[in-house]
Amino acid sequence: MTDMDILQQYMLPGRKQRIEDILSRRTYAMRVVIENLHKEHNVDAVLRTCDAFGVQHVHIVPQPGDGGVLKTITRGCDRWLTIHQHLTLGECFRELRELGFRILAGAFGAGARPVDEMDWDGKVALVFSNEREGACPEVLENADGLFVIPLHGFSQSLNVSVAAGIIIHHVHSLKEKAGTLEGLPAPERDALLDDWSRKSVKNSEGILDELRSRK
Repeated sequence: MTDMDILQQYMLPGRKQRIEDILSRRTYAMRVVIENLHKEHNVDAVLRTCDAFGVQHVHIVPQPGDGGVLKTITRGCDRWLTIHQHLTLGECFRELRELGFRILAGAFGAGARPVDEMDWDGKVALVFSNEREGACPEVLENADGLFVIPLHGFSQSLNVSVAAGIIIHHVHSLKEKAGTLEGLPAPERDALLDDWSRKSVKNSEGILDELRSRK
């Protein structure tokens, strides 16, 4: 009997099926990059949006000395996501491109296109930047494309977490309709099933250690 088999005996009814259902809807076709966000509630909201729409992988690029983003992550704001922390944007973008992702950033820079006119095909990494200053020059220079949300009121800007919610939902809906919401690779799915099972049972490691000690 595997560790997961043992832990499933301690789960609430239906928990195992819920975990498997959620894993089946996690997508490998989208990733999110959080670049230099300072406000914890914005980071929290973006992470929760990722979880809600099946985006498993989130890449974090904080600025030196910025504890807001890291504090949110280290306290387990969203324990169901795979968080990648990077020292620099260059490192982050290189990793994403090696995995075959196009990098598309929300920005008002030259060449930015309305979301409805963007090409969202293939694997895409969506970049959301600083609440006040927007995307930094390095993002503007190195992204594969820039997008904007057309606004029709007196307000000409949106809170970053609101903008992230709109874009993630928009891209998710397009890919879902097109049938291109690629699921997670089987090895990753299995690893997450094991990890989430452990997180779903209180004192799971203690239970497993106790059972092993009896053998």
